[in-house]
Amino acid sequence: MKSRGNKNASDFGEVKVQHARKSLTFFLGFLFVLSLIVNTVVIMSGNILLIVVYMFVPAIASILTRLLLREGFADVSFQLGSVKVWRGIGLGLLIPMLICGITYSTAWMSGIASFQLPVGGTFETYYHALGLQYLPTPLSFVLMVVVAGIAGSIINLIPVMGEEVGWRGYMLTRLVEAKAPRPILLSGLIWATWHIPIVISGMYVAGPSVLLSVLGIYLCIIPFSYITAQLRLATGSVWPSVIIHTSWNSVIQGPFTRATTGEFSDVWIGESGLLTAIIIIIAAIIVSRTVKVLELT
Repeated sequence: MKSRGNKNASDFGEVKVQHARKSLTFFLGFLFVLSLIVNTVVIMSGNILLIVVYMFVPAIASILTRLLLREGFADVSFQLGSVKVWRGIGLGLLIPMLICGITYSTAWMSGIASFQLPVGGTFETYYHALGLQYLPTPLSFVLMVVVAGIAGSIINLIPVMGEEVGWRGYMLTRLVEAKAPRPILLSGLIWATWHIPIVISGMYVAGPSVLLSVLGIYLCIIPFSYITAQLRLATGSVWPSVIIHTSWNSVIQGPFTRATTGEFSDVWIGESGLLTAIIIIIAAIIVSRTVKVLELT
């Protein structure tokens, strides 16, 4: 026979599970409606800058759900006061640089794509302003990647927060609390699917084949979401997931893309590249085995 204390604890646990499932229902409902509206505007206007507005949809959906259900905002967890959070932030900066470095180096050396120093636009300005033209090419490019990762993380912080406050600051934790099967995998599937309309429209990761771009998005985002989720859950803070997202966007869309040419390179590298997906999967496996070693938990 269960004791009264155990029964009360069991009842409380069941209430928490049911509330989390209710929260997810409202969140996903808001997410769907808002995404449909904003996607329609973005695609019909053809204005790629409006994708920044789309990035705020997950956060808005989570805020509306929190307000409707009177949940408060404390569990978003913007804490920065522990060593493990800062270790997570450091990994968040480093991991995208390593993934891109391995992916693109493999592509350049194998002949899948060709390397050229980034030219034109902001990168050429920074390249000369920092005096990188006087350094050997490998070193100058590595320094450019580091600068892009750090500076880009600051510049892109606000729009990426629009996603992460919704994805890892709300949806992921509710999936865990709701005892959803494979919550990290499920969160990755939702995150990837959310990108599909703008991929099909050709406004994001446009490649030679829409089908390959869609497949690549799933193969890249799902394992990447595993890394991001591990950092969020292990540190108890949303900041590492924000930083890994900003760093990723900054380095892969910036120096690595601008340094690469090749007729079919989009199939293998970039944010939906098949080679990129392989390296991210390997990185996800490594992260899963080293989080405890790094004392993030």
